[in-house]
Order: sequence, then C-alpha cells, then structure tokens
Amino acid sequence: MSSPTEPVVRIRCAPEEEARVRSALARAGLEAERSLTWLVVRDADPDAVNEALAAGGADPRVAVRVRIGQLVGWLLDREGKLEGRAVNVQALVGRVLEEGGLAQRYRAKDPAALLAGAVALYEQLMATGAGFVSWARFLALFCDPA
Repeated sequence: MSSPTEPVVRIRCAPEEEARVRSALARAGLEAERSLTWLVVRDADPDAVNEALAAGGADPRVAVRVRIGQLVGWLLDREGKLEGRAVNVQALVGRVLEEGGLAQRYRAKDPAALLAGAVALYEQLMATGAGFVSWARFLALFCDPA
C-alpha cells in the first residue's frame, strides 16, 4: 500500500551530512531544499524518502520515521499494558506530527481511538515480529485530517 504524498517531508541534517543526504535523494530522483534547520523534500511519500536515504547510506532519517520509531519502542517497552495511557499515546502522536511539520494537516484521534490504535499496533508488532510501521498505517491508526 502506498503512503500518502505529503506537502513536505522533513529531514534534520547536520551540515557535514548534507552532501550525502542530497546525493542519496538525487539518486532516487528526489530534490531537497534547505528550510531553517531542515532539509525538506516537497510533495513526496515519507517512506519513499526514508528508503532513499537508507539506500544511499545517509545516516539521517525522515523526521516522522524517527518519531514513529520512538512510538514503536514505547509500545514495546509497555508490553501491551496500555490501559490509562491514552495521554501518553496522544503526546507521542503529537510529536510525530509536530516534528514532521504536519500538525496543520493532521490531528490525533480522540483518546479512546488512540488507545485502540496503540493496542492494535502492539498486537500487530507481536504477531509479525516486524517493527516497521508505514506512514499510511500510522495515519490510519492515530490521525484524522485537521
């Protein structure tokens, strides 16, 4: 399933990493531009941008991928014991959207839906043994359009 195209995909990149990041993106037919402390790729799929970075040997990752990874780690650390933790899930989802620069495009679902999404994701992680959560899956589980 293809991820949605976003208006901008943010990559936090130190100056000494920028050439490698730009080169990795260019090999995938993507172009980055500087925006304050970020490199941004316009009108792209966050997962495709991240794959291009990984394939090109660049260390930085797409901001939303980094934050989704933190959400996955948090879920695994809790071992499925999520009752009463909707506020924590809401904060983690909010960080994905804020850091990704997408808080005006998406909002976190209501607390009950967030908790249900977290439980479903935890169960999926345990059933499959895979730690990857696509951008499209993250949006389906945790976000509504703003």
